[in-house]
Amino acid sequence: MISKHTSEVAAPRSSEPSAREFIEGLEREVHAHRAVNHPYLRALASGQLPDPVGALRDYAHQYFAYSTNFQRYLTATISQLDGPEHRKVLLANLLEEAHGVSPDEADLMRRHGIELEWVENVPHPVLYRRYLDALGMDEAWLRAHPFCDEAVLWSQLFLQCCTSMGPAAAVGAMGIGTELIVRIVYTPILEAIQKYMDVSPRDRVFFDLHQKIDDEHGEVLLKIAEELAEDLEQRPRLRAGALMALTLRASFYDSLLWRAQSMARVPRLRVAQGPVADGATGGGSAGFVDTHRNRDSLEPRPVEHELGTLVHRQVGREGAAEDFSRSRGHPVYEVSLPARALSFSIGELAPGQATSNHRHAYESLIYILQGSGWTLIEGRRVEWSAGDALYVPPWNWHQHVASDEKAVYLTGTNLPLLNSLGQTVLRQEQGTGKA
Repeated sequence: MISKHTSEVAAPRSSEPSAREFIEGLEREVHAHRAVNHPYLRALASGQLPDPVGALRDYAHQYFAYSTNFQRYLTATISQLDGPEHRKVLLANLLEEAHGVSPDEADLMRRHGIELEWVENVPHPVLYRRYLDALGMDEAWLRAHPFCDEAVLWSQLFLQCCTSMGPAAAVGAMGIGTELIVRIVYTPILEAIQKYMDVSPRDRVFFDLHQKIDDEHGEVLLKIAEELAEDLEQRPRLRAGALMALTLRASFYDSLLWRAQSMARVPRLRVAQGPVADGATGGGSAGFVDTHRNRDSLEPRPVEHELGTLVHRQVGREGAAEDFSRSRGHPVYEVSLPARALSFSIGELAPGQATSNHRHAYESLIYILQGSGWTLIEGRRVEWSAGDALYVPPWNWHQHVASDEKAVYLTGTNLPLLNSLGQTVLRQEQGTGKA
């Protein structure tokens, strides 16, 4: 009787699905989750955002808070597993994350436009840093730009799930809630990068690799999940881990969508449609004023302007422009000439002095007349000395710093041109200070 009773208890309930059926049902639930079908992903791919490039830069930055700890998530999951075989196969995945892609996949990669030399023996975190570097987000930039709260919480709570909620929850989070959906969620992101970002295939290869090649991790974790699901008590824990991972990701996307929709709208250039005459550039105003390229255009007729003031003598000998100097935190001498497209000014920095950290919608060309120092442009440090010329792109945060000697520089901008075109030229300051 004892033997019979024991047999009845151990037998699976007929109403319960098999482990394979349970995992397949969980996969369907995951694929239908809002994190996998999030409007943020659709907006990125379609460009239906005020500033598609700005949104992609923000994604690259904030996602780094999560992706930089991926090896920690995997290590924590391995530490949760009881079976040596399960630990062994996940250790192989960890080694791949740490040491790059196997040459065995070289042919498959080349079919997708990925060169083996780009990724061989290069850890995945380094591949992602390569992408950030291509966007100008080096170590100094990252230190100056903290992650948003949602990105930090995603990383911390996901690590907690992999560390302290048991093996089933860890496998559910890492496998079913993450690796299973990698290809799906990276597809619109990669489409947007290819469409809107000026980044080489080598520099963005982290996304190509995960979207086109890297399925092995998901398959291994799904197999482990199915074996864990043989125990009925582990099934709700598998599901809880998967849903926790998806919910954290969805909250992250919610935040990034709000941030992207809050950005200032960037005008988009319209490319002329239809055939282009021989020698034409296919866009811009030149095709409409050059009668050799477009015979239907009007012949350009320059307007002769009155001479007016032609010289501003001894710039810098008289008083500095008070308002401008006050906002910049150092003396600035404006060049008072009636130019309609360009403006010039002379700036001075005392030894060790720094300008305010600021940005503006016009571009600047700077020529160093005296001294030396450096400029931080979106966190990228550029050294300069007398005789050097420096370019600051529009709407990039930047700050000039003098070294241990006085610095004098000439700045040229296209501010008057933008004003004459009727644009509202924005400028932002973040205070002044000493280096």
